[in-house]
Parts: sequence; structure tokens; C-alpha cells
Amino acid sequence: MSKKKPSEKELVDGLTPYNAHADEMAEVSFSEMGIDASESDYKMALKRIEALFDAEPNTPEGDELEKLISFVEAYENKHHPI
Repeated sequence: MSKKKPSEKELVDGLTPYNAHADEMAEVSFSEMGIDASESDYKMALKRIEALFDAEPNTPEGDELEKLISFVEAYENKHHPI
């Protein structure tokens, strides 16, 4: 028995700019993929953070900076707990 595929309208019914963020829903972390970040990934992220340090919020560079900072924090919490 095959199910009828929902229409696009049915899929987005009720979604607003305040409750749906496609960019966030599509992101997958290393841990969700079963990949452990390496020391070299960590060091590359630190170098990229230096390059993006003055990025304006809500720009592609600012968004990248936020993601990298989150990655570095998670890596440090796992590998260098205080």
C-alpha cells in the first residue's frame, strides 16, 4: 500500500519565519554523523576564528564564526575539561 505524498502546502502549513529555520534544521554535527573531530580540525577552526574575529553578526561570515566558536567550545569541553 502506497501513501500519498503530502503537497508542498501541507508540508509548510503553519510554518512562519519565527518557528522554522531551514539552515538550522539542515545542519548535522560531527557527533551525529559518528565522526570525532581531530586535533587538526580544532586547530584549523581556531585559525579561521582569528580571520573572522571582527565579522558582523547576521552575515555569512558572522554565522560561520558562531558555528566555529560552538565547535571549538564543544571540542574543548570534551578533550580539555576544566
